[in-house]
Amino acid sequence: MSKADDFVLVTRRGRRRKEDRRSLNGNAVTSRVTVEQDREVDHELLLRTLDKAVVEVGDASFTRFVFSRLTESLAVLGSDGISEIICYGLGQFSQYRSSRCQLALLLCLRARYEPARVHVYDPAFRPEEVRALRTLGLVVIETNEEGKRVVQRDRTTLVYMPHCSRQLTNNFLYANWGDGLSGCILLANSLSATVDDCLRRDVLNTAGYILRIRPYVTEIRLENCFVYEEVFNDLNIHIFTRQELLKVPQDFWRSKEEPRYLTKDVEFVTATQ
Repeated sequence: MSKADDFVLVTRRGRRRKEDRRSLNGNAVTSRVTVEQDREVDHELLLRTLDKAVVEVGDASFTRFVFSRLTESLAVLGSDGISEIICYGLGQFSQYRSSRCQLALLLCLRARYEPARVHVYDPAFRPEEVRALRTLGLVVIETNEEGKRVVQRDRTTLVYMPHCSRQLTNNFLYANWGDGLSGCILLANSLSATVDDCLRRDVLNTAGYILRIRPYVTEIRLENCFVYEEVFNDLNIHIFTRQELLKVPQDFWRSKEEPRYLTKDVEFVTATQ
């Protein structure tokens, strides 16, 4: 993460530790200051900073592009709007620009589809970040559901997972496995890239449900035109139309085993982490 991406709001001074990043030949490449995690976040300053981020993201052509593609997606699905938004994986937005911008987009989505209820979760949230989210009117999920939240079939749900692991997306698909996926819109890392860019063995082990549903997904590419290229890169819209889901084999939905991951290095999945 670039130095420009670091941002900490504090009310008291914490300890600092200087770290040198060195190349393989021992020469110093960059030097940065790492801020200790015991610092307190200034609540009011954080809210003002988020307000500025919402203005910046709301005025961006990328956001208008997302809105346009979501409108087209809802029309294809025959839906009159989004009733609920679930968001995983924002990270510590009090410190990092990318996380703040991703949260700002979530707030723009909430405003556009008001009165949609917004549920949000990340195990990395700090207490003051949870407080800020609640001040903003978002519902903070209390426990790590490992992405296995079951959405209601009688409403359209937007699931927003910026830069989340493929295991998390896989868990969400598992929990909602069935033709009820037609009521879901995934704003997440490209599912096609997840399948195409990994070894088939790795996909089978970590993203089996993504692999199975991929032929029946309509993936809508988003042009990465945001000013900070790293914030929304690889983010696409995915919809599951009834027309495509009718093409699945007869026993397609019956095979539903809970995912088990061999690796311990699974970001934001295991509830015992």
